[in-house]
Amino acid sequence: MLLLQITSAVTAVTLVVLAMCLIPVLAEMKKAAVSLQEATDSLQKELKPLISDLRETIADIQVVTSSAAANADGVNMLLSELGHAGHNIRMINKVLGIATDVARNSNVWLTGAKVAGKFIADRIVRSKTRG
Repeated sequence: MLLLQITSAVTAVTLVVLAMCLIPVLAEMKKAAVSLQEATDSLQKELKPLISDLRETIADIQVVTSSAAANADGVNMLLSELGHAGHNIRMINKVLGIATDVARNSNVWLTGAKVAGKFIADRIVRSKTRG
């Protein structure tokens, strides 16, 4: 009977120590997830105007292409619109690069949180075994 009580006490203490270590780690992981969601929402808001500009530019290119066949002066307009489309594509690539960096860094945050949790747990276990 005494062995069962000792085992239950050790289990209870272990669960309390584990909960004390996990709560801060989970709180940090929640903050990281919220931050990632906010960055994703912001990125999505920025992409919508760029995509609509790109669609307008494509429509303009189609109009200019049809007029270029009938009018030699339309070639200058075509080149101008193509330059504008290239500029919009570069802007979209830049925004997508930022999104990729944010997504890539989210794994780093989660890994850091896991390592921090393990480190804290190890420190608590070591301090309990010494004391």
